[in-house]
Amino acid sequence: MSYPCRSSCTVFLFLVLLTPIASTLHAQALPDAPGAAEGSPIPVITGFMSYQTNLSPGTVDLNPEFDPTVLLPIGSKLLIQSEFDMSLDVTHDSGRWGPAYVDKSIEYLQADYFAHPNLTLVVGRYMIPFGIYRERMHPLWIRDLQAEPISFTLNATSGNGAMLRGAAHLTPSVNVTYAGYYSAASTLKLMEADRQGGFRGSVLLPNRRIEVGVSYNRTMGSGAHSMLGADFTWNLKRIPLDIRSETLFSKEAGNTYWVEGAYRLSKLGTNPLLRNTQLVFRQEQYWMPSTSTSTSTMSGTMGSLPDTNTKRSTAGMTYYLNPNLRLNAAYQGNYATSENSHTWNMGLTYRFAIP
Repeated sequence: MSYPCRSSCTVFLFLVLLTPIASTLHAQALPDAPGAAEGSPIPVITGFMSYQTNLSPGTVDLNPEFDPTVLLPIGSKLLIQSEFDMSLDVTHDSGRWGPAYVDKSIEYLQADYFAHPNLTLVVGRYMIPFGIYRERMHPLWIRDLQAEPISFTLNATSGNGAMLRGAAHLTPSVNVTYAGYYSAASTLKLMEADRQGGFRGSVLLPNRRIEVGVSYNRTMGSGAHSMLGADFTWNLKRIPLDIRSETLFSKEAGNTYWVEGAYRLSKLGTNPLLRNTQLVFRQEQYWMPSTSTSTSTMSGTMGSLPDTNTKRSTAGMTYYLNPNLRLNAAYQGNYATSENSHTWNMGLTYRFAIP
C-alpha cells in the first residue's frame, strides 16, 4: 500500500540511518544473553536496508528500502515471526522529480506451532507458498537479481488465515515437503489479502541438491482466477552454480516462466575480486491470456502485468564487500510485441542482525 511521503519519509530515513549503528553497537557491547550457553532460544531482530537506482532512457528511479524481521521463540513449540517492509519510490522524468511515496506492508505476522516433527501449524498473516520466489527469494538481500521476474507480479501476495506445512523423509535420499493454506479476504490497512486457498508440494533429493515442486492457488471473489505452477532448484556440487526456475499457468492471467543461473567466481582463483563476485543471468517470457478476461482487471487484483506478450533478459553482477554488505549492478532488456525497453540497475544492500 502506497502513502504520500510526509512524516513517513522522516521515519523511513531515521530507521535507515539508525539500524546499522545500533547493530554495530549491539555486537560490540552486549554480553551473552543469560542462558545462551545452554542453548535456550533468544529473540532475534534481523533484516536488510537497500538503496537501488534504476536508469532507463529519460527516467531515473530511486528506491531505498528498509525491511526488518523479528523472530520471537516461546519455549520449544512456538515461534512468533514478522517481517515489515517499507520502501520509498521517487522518479525523475521529463526533466523533473515526481511525488515521493512510501510503500508500507506487513509481509507476514504469524505464529508457528510445531505440533509434530513433520507438521507445523501456522496462524496469522503469512506469505503464500506458491513456487519458490515469494517465500525464499523476495528479500533484496537474498535474491541474486534486484528486479523481480514477471511471475512475481502474479503471486506477490500474503494471506490472512491458517496454514499446515511440514516435511518428511521417504528414504535416506528422498525428502518431501508440503503446505496447504486458506486465507480470508481483508481490507485492513497494511494487511490486505484476497480470499484464496491452495497448496505446494515438493520432492527434495538432498544428495543431488535438487528440488522439484508443484503449486496450486485459487483466488476467489473479485478478479477470481486459478494458477498452477512448477519450480525447480539445483545447487550444483562440483561448481559454484545455482540454477532456479519457475513456470506458471493461468487461463485468466496468462502463462509465464523464468530460468536463472548464478555462478560464483570463487573457483577461478584466490584473488578477492574473484572470490567475492557472482555473475547472474535470467531469461523469462510472458504470454497474454487467450480468454476475454481483461488484464487490467487482473492487474487491479495482482499488480502490474505486461499488456502484451513479453520477453526479458537480465544479466547482473554482485560483489560482496563483506559478509553483510554487497554491491549489485544489472542490465535488463525488455522485448515486447509493440515496444522494447532497456534498464540499468545499481545498488547497495546491507544486512543486519541483533544479536
